[in-house]
Parts: sequence; structure tokens; C-alpha cells
Amino acid sequence: MDSLCICYNLVDHNLPGIPPLPEAYIVPITNNQLGYVEKQATPDTLKSFGIPYLETSHEQLLDICAILKPVMLEQRFRPAKKRKNFGLADIIKDPQMKEVVSSHIHKNLSVFYELVITNQYAISYNAQRKDPFEDHRLSTNNNTLTPILEFTKTEEGIDYSFSLKDNEKVIIPQNHDIQILLNEPSCITIGTHVHHIENLNANKLKPFFSKEKITIAKKHIKTYLDKVIIPVIKNVDVVANGFEIRIYKNIVSYEIEIIQDFIKENYVAKVVFHYEQASFDFNSAKNTSSNVNFGAQEEIQITQTKRDHDAEKEIISLLESKGLAVNNNLFLEIETSEDPLAIFNWVQQNYKQLEGEGFKIMLPSLEDRTINLDSHQIKIQNKKKTTGLTSRE
Repeated sequence: MDSLCICYNLVDHNLPGIPPLPEAYIVPITNNQLGYVEKQATPDTLKSFGIPYLETSHEQLLDICAILKPVMLEQRFRPAKKRKNFGLADIIKDPQMKEVVSSHIHKNLSVFYELVITNQYAISYNAQRKDPFEDHRLSTNNNTLTPILEFTKTEEGIDYSFSLKDNEKVIIPQNHDIQILLNEPSCITIGTHVHHIENLNANKLKPFFSKEKITIAKKHIKTYLDKVIIPVIKNVDVVANGFEIRIYKNIVSYEIEIIQDFIKENYVAKVVFHYEQASFDFNSAKNTSSNVNFGAQEEIQITQTKRDHDAEKEIISLLESKGLAVNNNLFLEIETSEDPLAIFNWVQQNYKQLEGEGFKIMLPSLEDRTINLDSHQIKIQNKKKTTGLTSRE
């Protein structure tokens, strides 16, 4: 045994609509191979084994594992008048309660996967104590898969299919063993690899686990497109075969939105570019946005907006020239400051010049109060005041 590590094991509890939930264990690791479980990872056991976790992402992950234990979910969401044997399976039979429970789980799991993948922590799927965890180990990387929706016009109607793109590699779902870990934000396993999917609810892939394409007969095209395709088409790349496509690629405006980075616990600038028919976040991997409309004769009309990365970089350079730096997540921040609110002072110093260069600035509310940047100090006030900046509430 070379060392001990914390391994997060995903457990499928076979509850309808409930994704796999994480548990944390202390596992030996030898020659980068995970062994058998030593103990469940808790603050007490980690202390006894001398495994540091405080002030690391493990501390937050352990809290999430505790929050998402089925017994804790039952205590949190069990109706007051129900007996203790009224379990999670009973609670989620109520559609309203199921929605509330699911929202709580998804909110915590989205942070869980972000931390595990960012830090490349050990993770396994449905590992048992009797087995070495290496047999159930999953691999992680920071590559986000891009969904591609392909339309092909046929004499009978339309064929459509979903594929996933990993850099230059195209993945056909039907040809792989895929498990959905989280619907939205999407997180799946392909074989033993964990992946995020950009801008797509993972459930949309389910029909393509068993077939490569779906055929829509002509008489059903409008209904199917309205209900199934149009709600997702703006957020995915589209390949259209046999259709005329109208292309847009001009930036008409851009804005800076100040948001909180919950991982680093500071505030950063997100840049949004508005094109003629669509908007793109600078940190998004999405390169195109498509839309489908119907003409006067019910013919399909496809419009597509394509990002102009060179024009975007020129706009980003205006911000870099004023002291901001692009971080690994493609947000902009002040690298030289440890003050989590430093970005607000930067906006205060530069907003007149930024507005002159065409930037619209969107500020958050802190604790339901708006931010006043007029003075030389950041002030948070209960009533909204016009400062020349736009505040989003």
C-alpha cells in the first residue's frame, strides 16, 4: 500500500427519477490501483487515518455526501405526520414532492461533479465492499462533450439523430454503454469515462441508446418539431442535410455580467456576445445556434448563427488591456488580488470607458440588495439607485 485516498462511490438506489447518489470511503491506493475499502470517510475516520481534508474541496464534497444520504433526504422531506418507515420511495410518489426532492439533489450533484472532475478525485460506480474499487473505477477529464443534432430530408419525411463530439472524435450513443448520472447539467458515463454534455438534458439521448436515428413522417413533422426539437435546437450544434440554411455571423452588441464563482468563492466577469439571431457566452464551447421555423407553405426554414471567434478575441483584448485575465473557465478576473470583490472595484474604475467601448454591464444583487459603484468604496444599499450601470435582480 503506497497511500490512502478518499474515493467517492456512486450508488444507484433504483428509485425512479433519482440519480445515483455519492458516498465517500477511505481506500488504499497501490501503484495507482484502488484497493478494498478501509472505512467510510467521515471527519472522525479521516482524522484517525491522518488524511488531510479540511480547507480542500474534499470538505465540501463530504458535506454533499452527508446531505444526499437517503436517510438524510428522508428526514428532510418526510411529511410531518408520516411514520419513520415512510421512506424515500414513498416520498417521491407525490409528484410535487418528487420535483422538490429532485431539485435539491440536482443542485448538490452539479457542484459534486464539478468539484470531482476539476480536482480529478477518485470516483467509482456501484462498487461493493467485497470488491477492489479499481474494478468499478471511473476516469474523469475536463473535456465537455458537444451534442450534434443532425437532420436529413427524405422522401418520407425527416430522419434525425443525436451524436456527441469529443474534440474531433464523434460518439454514436447506440454504439456505447451510456449511463446517465445527472440530467441537467448533464453528466454521463460512456463506458468507464465521466463526461459533461454542453447545453443538453441527458434524457434527450435516451431514444438513441437503442437506435441511431428516428424517422418523422411528413404528417407529424410540425407537431414533433414543435414539441421535441425546437425546445433544444437553439442550444446544440445542428447539421442539416437537404435544407436551405440562412447563416448569421455578425456581433451586434456585448456585455459583461458579474457573477459569483461558487468554486473559487469570488466574483468574476462573464462576457456575453449578442449576434443577430442568438447570444453566446464567451466561456461556452458552443459554436453555433440554430432555429427552425415554418414558412407560408409549412416548409421548414433553418437559420443558423455561427460565432466569429476572431471578433470575440478583439473584444476580450479590450478587457485584458484594462487588467483582467482569462482564467481556466474562460471567465475574466483580477489575478493579482485575493479580494473576492476586487472585480467590483475594477468595474467602478473602468465602467465609463467600458460603456464608451460598447460594453453593457450587468451587476448582481448581494443579499437582495443592489450595488452602488458611484463612490470610491463599494456600498450595498437596499434601494436601487441609477449609476449608469444596469443591475440585474
